[in-house]
Amino acid sequence: MQVEKVSPTVFVVDDEESVRHSLKWLLDSIALDVKMYDSPQAFLDGDVSCDYGCLILDVRMQALSGLQLQEVLCERAFKLPIIFLSAYGDAQMGAQAIKKGAIDFLQKPYRNQDLLDAVNAALIQSKEAMGKQSERHKYRSCLESLSLREKEIFDLVVEGNSSKEIARILGISPKTVEAHRGRLMSKLGVRSSGELIQLSMLTNSHCLECKWASLRPN
Repeated sequence: MQVEKVSPTVFVVDDEESVRHSLKWLLDSIALDVKMYDSPQAFLDGDVSCDYGCLILDVRMQALSGLQLQEVLCERAFKLPIIFLSAYGDAQMGAQAIKKGAIDFLQKPYRNQDLLDAVNAALIQSKEAMGKQSERHKYRSCLESLSLREKEIFDLVVEGNSSKEIARILGISPKTVEAHRGRLMSKLGVRSSGELIQLSMLTNSHCLECKWASLRPN
């Protein structure tokens, strides 16, 4: 089965038409898909949903600034890396943007290569995040395939309990614990308790969404 190739999208938000066109020309030159917006509100109204790409954002715009847009996007759990462009040498603004998650803060006029380097770094970060998200979904599906008893033992192993301690807590024999433990490790494709703990951290298996505790038998 052929895996569908996902291409990145670069979103540009700048109220200067000349800057938008210059950026589009530059990004087109390396065959990137570019979508342009003339204001932060236009971008928000577009309700962008994208897992692989980045956002190039001007700092100073009318009505809503780039930093204010960043705050709104943070509240919306926006996933794509942000690159800021500014015509003003404001180190404090740059520090604020980076602190809130921006990957870079470039001064206008920028060198084309600096901008391309920032975009490439952002796309690498975005692709890695997308891969980790895919891996989390994969392992969450595996976790959901476990029986209730296996999920129960999984949680107790992750908490650092030995098979004897788990047997005492659950009122079953250590041999039964080992049998369940062996099956759940086989289903999850792991070979040690350390790998189980890493998988738990990757999938955040103790989040409220799972509600495993409420499913445990009395």
